[in-house]
Amino acid sequence: MNTVLICGGEIEDSFALSFLDRIRPEYIIGIDRGLEFCYKYNIVPQYILGDFDSISPEVLSYYESRDIPLERYKPEKDATDTRIGLELALKLKSRKIFLLGATGGRLDHFMANLKSLLIPLEQGCQPWILDSQNAITLLDRGTKITKDQQFGKYISFFSMGDRVEGVTLKGFKYPLEDYTLLNSEEIGVSNELEDETGEITFRSGVVLMIMSKDRN
Repeated sequence: MNTVLICGGEIEDSFALSFLDRIRPEYIIGIDRGLEFCYKYNIVPQYILGDFDSISPEVLSYYESRDIPLERYKPEKDATDTRIGLELALKLKSRKIFLLGATGGRLDHFMANLKSLLIPLEQGCQPWILDSQNAITLLDRGTKITKDQQFGKYISFFSMGDRVEGVTLKGFKYPLEDYTLLNSEEIGVSNELEDETGEITFRSGVVLMIMSKDRN
């Protein structure tokens, strides 16, 4: 089951609309200013939440008048709207969660969104942050990537925690063998697939994987 969170960051309309049309998620959760995008394109989320401190009264009134579960939170709270949305998506038994509008603008919001990906990962759910240039996810186990599946030209690997032990990269332009990837280094940046299929394996830790491409 796929769930899309439409967040309040920068949304590139054509990319977001194309993605929604392609995966046709079971659930859409509109989060705070992300409702502006929904309103513009007549998208009706199954759930709505946020503190609504950055949304026009017209848009909020429109959705409040509809029969959609809506949760309003005070701006002064310990969790971000995106984190609350992720927790709701997990209650809905989502197997994959995609965040649109989770990049761009304020870097503190992006970092909070990035760290929040650990919540679904710990519960066996694959999380993704997507925009037109980046596909970002976390890995707690090895995976294979094929050229026809990859997003963009570059694939970068970072340690999400203190370290990742035993990193091995096969099928990449810059291979690694049983390497300890530290949080303080960037040896994994801007790698590329050399074979039709690349594989990353590791013994312990959490890997931050970013597939990316240059802006056209």
